[in-house]
Amino acid sequence: MPGYWKRSFSISSRNSPRPAAYDLGEPIDEELLPSDRLKYFHRTQPGQILDGRFKTIAKLGFGSGSTVWLAENLAFKRWTKSSAPRYVSIKIPALDTNATGEMRWTKLIAGANPSHEGFSRIRTPIDVFNLEGEDIKDDNIMVTIEDDSVLEDIVHYYKANSQPRHTRSEDGRVTYLSHDEFGGLRGTTILPRLTDFNLSFPGLPDNRGHISPIQSHRYRAPEVFLGLPWSYSADIWNLGLMMWNLLENISLFNRPAGEDGEYDAHVHLAHMISVLGDPPETLIQRERMCRKAKLGRMIINQNGEKCETMNEFWGGPFFDEAGRTIRRDLVKERKQLSDAVTELAGQEKKQFLDFAGSMLQWLPEKRKTAHELLQHPFLKDMNI
Repeated sequence: MPGYWKRSFSISSRNSPRPAAYDLGEPIDEELLPSDRLKYFHRTQPGQILDGRFKTIAKLGFGSGSTVWLAENLAFKRWTKSSAPRYVSIKIPALDTNATGEMRWTKLIAGANPSHEGFSRIRTPIDVFNLEGEDIKDDNIMVTIEDDSVLEDIVHYYKANSQPRHTRSEDGRVTYLSHDEFGGLRGTTILPRLTDFNLSFPGLPDNRGHISPIQSHRYRAPEVFLGLPWSYSADIWNLGLMMWNLLENISLFNRPAGEDGEYDAHVHLAHMISVLGDPPETLIQRERMCRKAKLGRMIINQNGEKCETMNEFWGGPFFDEAGRTIRRDLVKERKQLSDAVTELAGQEKKQFLDFAGSMLQWLPEKRKTAHELLQHPFLKDMNI
């Protein structure tokens, strides 16, 4: 059974006494984010009433720019129609994130082509409200959680069990540990939905590429941090990496951070080389050509420096005049993609490696398109 589907959630008896809250004694979740980002996060806690309508139950997850909470709609009545279901998930963006931009892109996507066959796979907000707190006021985005049969047990569990947390000694701030385990699978028909459109970009005419910083660190495509134009194929790279998360519950590349704990594109490049081998000469030439390409505006990198090129932003250059990786010392012993697949064997493993490998190509134009991937034998044999 692939690691992605392994569950450890246990539901206690509804009559069990509620255990005392306990402190984990060490930083957790958003406290571990770099650059003191915690100060931008809303101080949400279980049992809190948001917008006078929703009572938080438990934190479901967190990211670099938000937390997501399971909440109960206090106005919900089973015998009357309601614009929101009984249980919802509420996304609470950090103060320094572009929540307004996310809503703009979400509305654009939701209204673009409702008749498209993939429209039902897009998760869009059912409501938006402002949240005022001690140090934050921002848009909050709420989406439905669909399986009420699972939710009832989850809610009873969370209400009966105090949630692990950590209290900072310096200011008394409490951070709750996120819970993303929902028990054993109760069916085999599971369809994902796309969400989180705050960093979306529109497609450009004539397949012209964007030049700007995108993607989370581990999932960042090589053309992005090399300062090259990127397009839809950057998403295909993401999908290729996600296959390992789904199948093996691991990240194919190690955390791409330098000695200071911050993202380092040179480290990221070295990780890629150790798995995929050296990049082709074509990619190296493109990196050289784009080194001095001006953005037309100044952007601030993670060190607080003003940059007018993507090469400056990511800490380039990355290759010397001979085409060699400048930080070759960071490249570890070569790994084989096949060694990273332990859940499959035989023909199925071979097909998976070809399928995922076709997405993890150095050159964007060498990656298969979404349409081409749908025709791959790996998916065909799974009757997808």
